[in-house]
Amino acid sequence: MERRVAYRISVDSGGTFTDGVLIDEQGVAVMRKAHTTPHDPTQGTLECLRKLAQACELTLAELLGRTESLVLGTTMATNVVATHSGPRMGTIATRGYRLRMAFPQVAKADWKEGPVDMYDFHADPPRLLTPLHLMTEVTERVDCTGAVITPLDENDVRRAVRELRDQGVTTIAVTLMHSPVNPAHERRIGQIIAEEAPAMCVALSSTVLPVSGEVERWSTTMFAAYVAPVVTAFVTRIGTLLAEAGFGGQLLFIQSNGGIATPEIVKENPAVLLLSGPAAGPSLGLALGLDHEHRNVLSVDMGGTSFDVGVVHDGAVDTVREQIIDGKKFALPSVDVTAIGAGGGSIAYVDASGRLCVGPRSASAAPGPACYGKGGTEPTVTDANVVLGYIDPEFFLGGETRLRKDLAEQAIAEKIAKPLGLTVLEAAAAIYEVINTTMASGTDVAFARRGYDPRDFALCAAGGAAAVHAVRIMQELRIRKLIVPKVAPIYCAFGMMYCDLKHDWQRAFHAATAQVDFAALQAAYDEMEAQARETLRREGVAEADIVIQRSMDMRYWGQFRDRNAPLPGGAVNADALAAATAAFHQVHKATVGHSDPAYPTEIVRLHLSGSARMRKPVLRDIAAGRGAEQARKGTRMAHFAGAGLVNTPVYDGNRLGRDDSVAGPAIIEETFTTFVLPPGVATRVDRYGNFVTTVLEARA
Repeated sequence: MERRVAYRISVDSGGTFTDGVLIDEQGVAVMRKAHTTPHDPTQGTLECLRKLAQACELTLAELLGRTESLVLGTTMATNVVATHSGPRMGTIATRGYRLRMAFPQVAKADWKEGPVDMYDFHADPPRLLTPLHLMTEVTERVDCTGAVITPLDENDVRRAVRELRDQGVTTIAVTLMHSPVNPAHERRIGQIIAEEAPAMCVALSSTVLPVSGEVERWSTTMFAAYVAPVVTAFVTRIGTLLAEAGFGGQLLFIQSNGGIATPEIVKENPAVLLLSGPAAGPSLGLALGLDHEHRNVLSVDMGGTSFDVGVVHDGAVDTVREQIIDGKKFALPSVDVTAIGAGGGSIAYVDASGRLCVGPRSASAAPGPACYGKGGTEPTVTDANVVLGYIDPEFFLGGETRLRKDLAEQAIAEKIAKPLGLTVLEAAAAIYEVINTTMASGTDVAFARRGYDPRDFALCAAGGAAAVHAVRIMQELRIRKLIVPKVAPIYCAFGMMYCDLKHDWQRAFHAATAQVDFAALQAAYDEMEAQARETLRREGVAEADIVIQRSMDMRYWGQFRDRNAPLPGGAVNADALAAATAAFHQVHKATVGHSDPAYPTEIVRLHLSGSARMRKPVLRDIAAGRGAEQARKGTRMAHFAGAGLVNTPVYDGNRLGRDDSVAGPAIIEETFTTFVLPPGVATRVDRYGNFVTTVLEARA
């Protein structure tokens, strides 16, 4: 009897393309792309699965019947917030605080992406998630100790719920003062909503984010309520469609924190998918770095509209407790990814002062760069790469799409070359240099904020556009090693294969370190740990496989710059707290620039994560190379700084084998990406087909 091959699949639904990767038991990987369907993301996901099935010469039902696990990632929740296309949402706040979330939450510099004039008093503040008339308030009040100052007026609550229901509201965020220390009023409001409007989605701030700090907690709760109906519907629908199509394996979703979760857990807090899109990339960067003996990895993913920067430090993916989304605070743990407005579709223009600028405005997928021939007239980074000879117009997406070099030249000539008095080639080269500098400087700033030096890191460059620019970024940052993954065009989809089950908990806890109540501190961590173990057991994890990690946010007494410090396992006692305090001083020194171990400190928040390792894919080694010459496709003219136009060798990346080497100037083409090697740079193919590059002549 023929043995049935078992598959593991991951699918990442992005803004333009849905990427899929399949790995069989022999470690053979198959990659496919499909167009994303924003109106119904399930259709783009199923189409990608059909393409994977066709590649394996199977029907969709046969493929899904042999699939043991399927991990899904999606930017759906992010797009719902960005486009304000979510459901009609209402809020219920403590009386007197109805309009608190109508005020800007962040500095003007964070209102939107790109340069902001701090003195522009006509700038529009971030758009609210819900109109003012749907922000309601009820009579109640709890103080900071949890004592009830004003009892909850249940008739007032029923009035507010009925008003919102009658105005077509389908989801409600409940945001009361000091609810983390006494959640009774919020819980009762949740019960009343269930009585008055059983179909209503509800998010309680004391459940979503039980910590002090009203703005962060309320804003995160509003995000949770806003995306809940859409995320829950998607998770339910895709699960049903997959089951009907023959899938009987384990369905998982990638979360904002870089971990994966089962559908049941996601439905309980849909906000965990809000930053799902780029969260998995750094996990693959970590795996690649470790394979090349690097525990510090700079993970970058360059697509059509953005350049996402993630960091792996000392063998762990960096996460943060707060991100700014659409000018609002989102305070659930998420992978620390900095998005820079630089991508293949970034538009180049000459500003009023005669300066060449590139991005953050993008041509997006429609109309796209001028060379797409879809009506776009603005010059973009992709247009410049075509003019410079880096991208072959006849081999874009493996020849599936033909580009119009003449339209790229026309757009650059009219909008850049003519105003600046340059030739078209000079203008294209200037666009290329500006976007490289923008990405490198943005990355450098991101590193400085984290307290790291980029020279201590390897660079892992992924995304369809990154390999064209990777070497120049590497040189700008003085990084010595560059890894371009074989799976660069489906980086995040492949990265999902390397993610573990992971969930996070937070608690408010404010105390002077020298006067802490260890019993109360231990009880808070015990409560979170019990919840973590219960959640992971529900996901099928054995008790022995559960990993618990604890940490706390600390700050110097009277200051506001808090930093996270790990807390050792075992009993929470004086020795454990001393170790956490020492770690806080070190982190404060690295990120702020100074520390004072003699100065008193205080604890402001507790964190705990529960995780369980998932089996990682074991890839098959590619065949040994027979020399780069056998993979040579020909030559074409390409422009390089300092050398001008050069007749450059072009190689077929799929025909390069293990240990084959290519020295620049050269261009390596694959179906979905192009790797540009300037003079003075050499790359080698590793055992999995990744390109490992070292700089022979670094910039001074």
